[in-house]
Amino acid sequence: MMTNALNHVDLCFVIDTTGSMGSFIQAAKQQLLDTIQLLSADSDIDLQVGLVEYRDHPPQDTSFVTRIYPLTANLKQMQKDINKLAADGGGDLPEAVYDGIKDAAIEMKWRPHSCRFILLVGDAPPHGFQVSPSAEGYTHTDPSRYPNGLTVQSVTAVAENQRVTVHALCMGGDRTTVQAFTAIAMGTGGQCAAVSNAKEVINQIVSVLTSEFRDLEFDRKVLDTVQRLGSLDVSATADALSYPRLQVAGAIARLGKRGFLVL
Repeated sequence: MMTNALNHVDLCFVIDTTGSMGSFIQAAKQQLLDTIQLLSADSDIDLQVGLVEYRDHPPQDTSFVTRIYPLTANLKQMQKDINKLAADGGGDLPEAVYDGIKDAAIEMKWRPHSCRFILLVGDAPPHGFQVSPSAEGYTHTDPSRYPNGLTVQSVTAVAENQRVTVHALCMGGDRTTVQAFTAIAMGTGGQCAAVSNAKEVINQIVSVLTSEFRDLEFDRKVLDTVQRLGSLDVSATADALSYPRLQVAGAIARLGKRGFLVL
């Protein structure tokens, strides 16, 4: 039944596991584990978690560009996978950040109507990204240097097409990384923070979910009524439920955003 999907949350971690993350990897893993623990403690949330490791393109790194762990409701297994993450490889400073985001957005089997998040964690910028004095604050100096030619605009478009919000945690204080991660997160309506303020990003995810699920039972009534009426008529739905039109319109907007209202 479609209304059973109202409390679905799908979260994919995208994490840099190149050698430069060696000093950060334990802290990074702890942030991922804390996020799982916090979200799974909420009885209103039906949670699935996935993971994408990224490193770099050859010849800088020959181990892998990305490694994908599918979304799963087996949170204990995912916690084990996170605890096994190890920092190794890499070459130059930039890493395959864009590939990690793109593969997470495309390769995860997101549930049809879930709230979807990517949490990006790393300490180095993507290839092709450089801080500049432009109005945007960044530019792409050579997006064709690597075969995929990915950019901030292209990866945020992929995330947006999949209805995924990207939040980011910067390990360390590299200015270019902060600029890049901020551009990626803001391009999807997400937030970026330094790891010292990791709680801000996790709280932002929780805040979004609290807002989404605050009126869960009311949204369920509206969805059932709309499906029964076979129409997105706000007035007819409000009259059928004996609720104010504005409240019903808000519920319809929330349901529409998650793809529930394709009649």
